[in-house]
Amino acid sequence: MNYDICAAVISDLSTDARVWKEVGSLCDAGYAVHLIGCGYEMTEIRTSERQGVTVTEIPIGTRSKSPSYQERVRAVSSVWRAVIATKARAYHCHNIHVLPPCAWAASRLSAPLIYDAHELYGDNRAGERLHRKVVHYLERRLEAYALRHADGVITTNPSRALVLKARHGLRDIAVVGNTPKTVHEVVPWNPGFPEGVPVLLYQGGIYAEERPFREIIEALRLLEGVHFAVVGFGREQQITLLRSWAREAGVESRVHVLPAVPFDRLVSVAAAATVGIVPLRALDLGYYLGDTNKLYEYLMGGLPVIATDLPEVRRIVSSGSPPVGELFVRNDPAEIAEAYRSVVTDGKAYEARRREARRLAMEAYNWERDQRGLLELYAELLPAPLDRPGSWSMEPLSREQPADAAASDPEPAEVRAAESS
Repeated sequence: MNYDICAAVISDLSTDARVWKEVGSLCDAGYAVHLIGCGYEMTEIRTSERQGVTVTEIPIGTRSKSPSYQERVRAVSSVWRAVIATKARAYHCHNIHVLPPCAWAASRLSAPLIYDAHELYGDNRAGERLHRKVVHYLERRLEAYALRHADGVITTNPSRALVLKARHGLRDIAVVGNTPKTVHEVVPWNPGFPEGVPVLLYQGGIYAEERPFREIIEALRLLEGVHFAVVGFGREQQITLLRSWAREAGVESRVHVLPAVPFDRLVSVAAAATVGIVPLRALDLGYYLGDTNKLYEYLMGGLPVIATDLPEVRRIVSSGSPPVGELFVRNDPAEIAEAYRSVVTDGKAYEARRREARRLAMEAYNWERDQRGLLELYAELLPAPLDRPGSWSMEPLSREQPADAAASDPEPAEVRAAESS
């Protein structure tokens, strides 16, 4: 079968909310899409039809531990082969790890190439070894090729768009945010929070040392009675580390790693918490200028936020009257605790923040607005066939996941495709 669009990504499709939202919007606009990606807990390649979308999933090991080198190579090569075998009118490359086959197929068929920059690439981190610096150099070269040869380029926020333009001398870049679909009536849904206590919520990937989880856990010692709930996916080693820190801090009973929930339920989960937290480390420029799915999910759920003070996060958290949240400049336990208290101490102000979070999400930070950049780009590059009506609605792929895994961040979006380097 020939398709309008072949979309490819090296990530677990069951948790990649951004990819599914884009596929849904394109399908609704009348395009026939073949989505190619990866899946955990699989033993063989699966191809299925889901409401007008052909989905090919490539095995990439188990979620509980990092894929082996052989598993990574096997998964990436299988995705590449699937892309090359797909005839399409356009190729949508979700980050650089699928750029080579998408670029080759697009060139061979004289089809448009769309590069979707979920991340920034090529920045070295302090203390990295030589082989990592070589990897970053190669990533920057691939990013440059993508920016200079793609017929259309997309990224996640204005700051990243400015960096990509400055780096590669590019023309316009479409900004398509990591916002959730509008939820007109939010019904709080408790995935396992303890009853009758304040809950500080983290949604997303558990990268224990790349994010200040230890500092959050230590902040609990300064926040009597507050519980920290993690609704996210993570390797066994990462979850074990998080729990060991909780024991060391003497707050083990107030730290909860909860079972998985589908990404279309995360807004309802957010609505059931007290405060959402967005903890980040500026490990490189990509992290420094990042924003995350969780931030917008919190707002759609009417949940006030505390967050690390980084540019794109600050732009959102400082919005509203009163602002929807508070920032901590350093990832310091005392600052985290103070930011939390600033949000919750005044009951009337707290309720006003909840209303402002919900208002901003409904008016500005939602997928129905953000998808416009995607659809305008495709309308210019690849007019949709007039005889193919869209008929898609977002339902996450259903596969059994370990109790300590949860959808969705994916921030970073890839299956740690960077791990494959």
